Amino acid sequence: MLTEERQQIILEQLKLHNIVKLHDLIPLTGASESTLRRDLQDLENCHKLLRIHGGAQNVISLHEEPALSQKAAVHINEKKMIGQTAANLVHNHEVIFLDSGTTIQFMIPYLIEHTDLLVITNSVDNASMLADYNVNTFLPGGKLKSSTKALVGANIIQTLENYHFDRAFLGTNGFSVDEGYTTPDPEEAAIKSLAIAQSNQAYVLSDNSKYSQVSFSRFATLEQAHLITDKLSEKEISVLSKHTKITEAI
Repeated sequence: MLTEERQQIILEQLKLHNIVKLHDLIPLTGASESTLRRDLQDLENCHKLLRIHGGAQNVISLHEEPALSQKAAVHINEKKMIGQTAANLVHNHEVIFLDSGTTIQFMIPYLIEHTDLLVITNSVDNASMLADYNVNTFLPGGKLKSSTKALVGANIIQTLENYHFDRAFLGTNGFSVDEGYTTPDPEEAAIKSLAIAQSNQAYVLSDNSKYSQVSFSRFATLEQAHLITDKLSEKEISVLSKHTKITEAI
């Protein structure tokens, strides 16, 4: 296969999935990992993609927030495993905070197994889903952000400052050793940071495709939250475990 053909396949996969992994490109192109790495380097040099750990992603600015429907459509199996693993950490009679991350939604069906649970969330979609499952839910008031269906702003910050949580479960757009957990919107970052500060234990739920990705606003260092993710390599675990506790959803 010609170089141009391989690179076109890579770009087409990025249009479909936003993120591609090297191990998925090998059977599609018939090329070796080293050849594909050179292709990714060439495409990055042309500003057509951004290389990430183990693959590449579409070129997205630090402050750009992908559409909720776009985020919800990728890595579904991984998100299901992560969501179930996170829900298993919840105990009866607890007060927990859930933010607007799409992975967080996969916790909700498993929360019905817990009695006398109170959930506070800033996500309109998650609040609606919690109501469908008859989970006791409180939705503080705030400004509705259209792209993520999250409530943000000064009003919700003032409300949450008066609450304390047994556990907080948060999504992220990226995580790395140097930059910690990041998200494009400073207003959402402020709520995530506050939820961590107000909780006895904070967890960040993220599939491993977000490893080494960085967005505009940092809301926590790795040390401030427990990471729940899917399968990591031994090298990744070795690096990350120096900074945070990791639970793998396998």
